[in-house]
Amino acid sequence: IESDPVTDAAPDNTMQEPSYEEKVAELETILKRLDEGETPIDQLAEDVKRGAKLIKELDKKLRDVESEVKDAFAELEHSNAE
Repeated sequence: IESDPVTDAAPDNTMQEPSYEEKVAELETILKRLDEGETPIDQLAEDVKRGAKLIKELDKKLRDVESEVKDAFAELEHSNAE
């Protein structure tokens, strides 16, 4: 039996996580559709779930960045005090 390099290859894990800005843009699109009543009823629950997920991810990213910035300033203050 010959191996097929296409089907035997390792899974492609090169898909990058969408950027913060891309997630914000997607959330804005969802919110605009909901606000304008353009969401078909069959899609409504999915849009609301996706919007909620995006809000959680965006909030976490903001908190992580805030923590990194605080740590950087604390490190800077510590090195200036020496």
